[in-house]
Amino acid sequence: MGPAGLIAILAGWFTTEVGGQPWVVYGLQRTADAVSNHGALPLAISLVLFIVVYCVVFGVGIAYMLRLVRKGPEMHKGDTGVVGGPGHERQQMRPISAATDDDLRTAAHRS
Repeated sequence: MGPAGLIAILAGWFTTEVGGQPWVVYGLQRTADAVSNHGALPLAISLVLFIVVYCVVFGVGIAYMLRLVRKGPEMHKGDTGVVGGPGHERQQMRPISAATDDDLRTAAHRS
């Protein structure tokens, strides 16, 4: 399944390119007649909005991951603190989450 993602991306790209201007692709219409009448300003605005949205989404994701790394794994009662390896106990860990039990209790009381 490794190359499935790349195949999906390429298939989507081909579909977009062929489906977006089918008459131009098949030689039934000239490219000059298929161009939209939008100016540079609407194009620039949409491009800037896409860049801002992607930067915000990736920024929040990276900040969340850094928060998880900074927090580190949570120790439970009875854990020895040994992370693991040959001949050592394995440390019990919660699923990856930056929320503590106190945060979850507080959120439950609010709702």
